[in-house]
Amino acid sequence: MSQKINVHYELNEALWRKFYDVYYAADKKFKLRFIYGTCSWILGVCGLLGFFENNILALGMIAFGLYCVFAKRYLVNRAVKKAVKKGHNNPQTSGEVDYTIDTEKITGVEQGLDFEFRWDSFYGYRDAAPGLLLYLKKATVLFIPDETISVTEKHEIVNILTQNKVQNLATK
Repeated sequence: MSQKINVHYELNEALWRKFYDVYYAADKKFKLRFIYGTCSWILGVCGLLGFFENNILALGMIAFGLYCVFAKRYLVNRAVKKAVKKGHNNPQTSGEVDYTIDTEKITGVEQGLDFEFRWDSFYGYRDAAPGLLLYLKKATVLFIPDETISVTEKHEIVNILTQNKVQNLATK
């Protein structure tokens, strides 16, 4: 592929929410936390029904279970609220994002900052339902929403990542 792929979109609250939903959904700790929380909640309810002599223990298990089950939603809402609040105070946080992708590197402007990264500096990528996540580190991510690129462009980007031996994190 010799042509460049240009990605342009407006960063807003809906995109922040999509990004954080997929970012936290990929975290295995939240999946395990959900399972632990559900089990704890069920045991707590059983305790209130008389399986435990101590109702305080049962209520504690229910509270812990609910915390574990709803932790992801809480973190997504908190992160979106923080990003939107930061955007109202700083117009660079909410604004236009431009990426130019070719076989060698990705360049662009995001939140008012120019950047350029070669593909060998990427930790990995994840092709998720609402978009493509490009990880520079485990917690540093570039997000390309699906609605900003065509299906063929997305396949070309994934092919570029594969050719440059960027790890597919969906298979991890």
